[in-house]
Amino acid sequence: MTIADTIGVLNIRYQIMKSILPSSVLVVGSFINHTRSISDHLEDLVPPVKVLSVYDVDEALSLLEKEPVNLLIIDVCLRGNLDGFDLCRTIRSSSQSRHLPVILLLARSLSLERSKGILAGADLLMQRPVVKEELCKMVELLLEWNSHRDDITATTDAQVQPLRRLRSVT
Repeated sequence: MTIADTIGVLNIRYQIMKSILPSSVLVVGSFINHTRSISDHLEDLVPPVKVLSVYDVDEALSLLEKEPVNLLIIDVCLRGNLDGFDLCRTIRSSSQSRHLPVILLLARSLSLERSKGILAGADLLMQRPVVKEELCKMVELLLEWNSHRDDITATTDAQVQPLRRLRSVT
């Protein structure tokens, strides 16, 4: 067996494992009822996703180090020293998690909050309360986008950055 054959077999195994294992979505929010509501919305997705919930920035960063995650949904109103914008900036500055799609949930549709979300590096801005159908569709699209990003292994950050577009739902 040649090296090319071995690489081909490993790639096939990777694709099979990727299709078997569910995508994982991390929901970060300070308010348990909001976080549960988001988790409940995502239960109806097909294919199913594994939903992980945490309630502050430290828990989120700790979980990201331990658990593979495919998408983050972050409420900007977090308790503690750091808010959702700060968490998004931290994720974007990390080489391990900078390519993860991030949905920021805004409390208001003020242009200042939207600008902060754009500057923090969010892929999508949504206003709370979220509409279940919109959230599910956006999660599906971002997970699909992320899976294609994984397939483009030779692409550098400089090549990917222009492809990243902010999507905003008001």
